[in-house]
Amino acid sequence: MSPVLHWWIVDVEVLPGTPGLTLDSVAHVLVPGHGRDATGAGLNPGGADRCRVAAALGVPGRIVCSGYKSPIDHKGTQWTTTEAPGEIFQGVPEADLMRAWLIEAGVAPHVIRVERHSVDTVTNLLRAEHEGHFGDDRPVAVVAQRGHLRRILSVVAPRTLRRPYLGVVVPGATRETPLAALVSRLISARLPPDPAAAITTATRRSQLLWRTAEQLGKRTYH
Repeated sequence: MSPVLHWWIVDVEVLPGTPGLTLDSVAHVLVPGHGRDATGAGLNPGGADRCRVAAALGVPGRIVCSGYKSPIDHKGTQWTTTEAPGEIFQGVPEADLMRAWLIEAGVAPHVIRVERHSVDTVTNLLRAEHEGHFGDDRPVAVVAQRGHLRRILSVVAPRTLRRPYLGVVVPGATRETPLAALVSRLISARLPPDPAAAITTATRRSQLLWRTAEQLGKRTYH
């Protein structure tokens, strides 16, 4: 990894997750999707900021980029990749866009993992955890803007991660409303203990709840 990446963060702000865990003990970084630009083929500025923080942390393990698109994101033309034979996506998945950003910034490709099927914050964490993207059970830092990160740490991570975790604040505002926390609570409530069943259940709930919110004319970050 290029040393120039580390200039951007001097005094990183950490939000607690697992009691007693410090940033020095973290092995991996999880970057949940923040959304795509108007074309569905690029990151929005907040997503790029998340990548910048993830790269600057310089963790010894993996950077896991997680996300396809929100159920209320209808942007983009058909896209596919040789890494997912036979699959066709609407636009470029957030995870692939984040990986491209990180590689362009100088992060070694072999430390990056892509999880391109999750559709909201709950499934971001579920799939990253249970599909083996970290490669081991060492602690993880979740990077996100403050509002989203608080929801992750208070609602989502305790119900989805099976490893120690903490949060690293990405500078910048986040559009968060009480509806977002409520929906995450509903999606992650009483999930089946079997990981595959939990992912299926959470995905179904996410698609239903966010599309219902869209139909009601509500707009909030997923």
